Amino acid sequence: HLPREWARARVNALLREMDLNGEREETINEIIRLSQKYRFVTPYTAFLAAPRALLRPRVIQPGDPVIRIKTDPAITAVTAVLPFGETLPLHFITSAGVWQTRFLAPAWLPDGAYRCRILLTDREGRAYQEEKSFVIDSHAPRLTVNAMPRVTAGSELPIRVTADGDTTRLTAKLYGAAPVTLTWSSEAKANVGTLRVPAGLSAGSYRLTVTAEDAAHNQSQIETLVQVLGR
Repeated sequence: HLPREWARARVNALLREMDLNGEREETINEIIRLSQKYRFVTPYTAFLAAPRALLRPRVIQPGDPVIRIKTDPAITAVTAVLPFGETLPLHFITSAGVWQTRFLAPAWLPDGAYRCRILLTDREGRAYQEEKSFVIDSHAPRLTVNAMPRVTAGSELPIRVTADGDTTRLTAKLYGAAPVTLTWSSEAKANVGTLRVPAGLSAGSYRLTVTAEDAAHNQSQIETLVQVLGR
């Protein structure tokens, strides 16, 4: 019984992860594979005969966002029923292999999680309905940067940045130096990276710029001065 218990625990963990971060095709495929192998039911295996739909992106900005839905090849029509009452047909984009539409998120719609209904019709005329969640996020990532205020030309400049949890990309730039991508360090409990200060950089004050982007593509930037000392 241990392998089956492990498989069920693994599936439960994957379902919780998708509740937080949205659906991923490879995650759904793993859930289906494990549930079929060890013979237990999940939200993705209870109705395996029904085509499945994946909503992309799950986190979006207000305004005029794009919704993309990937479905099984048997689907011939897709309609989205949005939580604020709008019903929109989606159009199939052959080059991308997805159904797509745009919608105008009302200005009064607060940030938060919402659910929409996806209506699907297959080539036999059979209708299916799924419910998907998405998140409206209008706030750019908040940042704090920590770097040495003085550094010698030709040496390394360690950078430490804290950012909102939904931040997906952080980049640090300094004049004359190659940009560096900052990555999460569980040990430092921050996003870290190291810039190589050019050896030939003249002594003086330079702006260290950190830019951030979150899952909804909101962007923010923070700057701090670094004093470069001659060698």
